[in-house]
Amino acid sequence: MYVVSRRDDLAVLRIALEEQYERHRTQLALLARQTRRLPGDGADVAATSALAAASRRALGDIARALHYLEQGRYGTCAGCRRDIPIEELARRPSTRLCGTCRPGARRQRHP
Repeated sequence: MYVVSRRDDLAVLRIALEEQYERHRTQLALLARQTRRLPGDGADVAATSALAAASRRALGDIARALHYLEQGRYGTCAGCRRDIPIEELARRPSTRLCGTCRPGARRQRHP
């Protein structure tokens, strides 16, 4: 049976995060171009601004995750210092707390 190590899982997540980062950068560039072309319609400008803000937040979250990966701190719960499950990191790459430490999260027990 082939067992993948956590290091291998994190390397795959790094690739996914880098791809997501580039997609958000591209989306921001397209939104900026679209904003310059939009007529004065307030609804379109507001929607475009909201999308741009969401992309900027995602870029910040992804950049932080990549920074923590570089430092070897990614995937460790800031609360209890245990490893955050890879599945959770894949779902929420910017998470810094495990399911036990995250407020309002469904409680999970550590093994």
